[in-house]
Amino acid sequence: MFRVGEAMSSEDYLIVSDPLVCGGKPVVKGTRVPVQYILELWCKGYNPKQIHEQYPTVPEKLIKKVVENLEKNRLIKILH
Repeated sequence: MFRVGEAMSSEDYLIVSDPLVCGGKPVVKGTRVPVQYILELWCKGYNPKQIHEQYPTVPEKLIKKVVENLEKNRLIKILH
């Protein structure tokens, strides 16, 4: 966890938003897959392996981190 005033590097973010990628929609870092798609499948009961099968460009380990962070913090940090 980060302390108040502690700077975060771009490596700390799982989700990024860039106007030149998918119209600025938040995507899973290193991919062009909107995080919304990952979370929609998660809410439908898909597990990380099944989500990875649907979106093979997103590593299963990264899918797990996104879902765990959302469940733990109810917050997703997005790098703009």
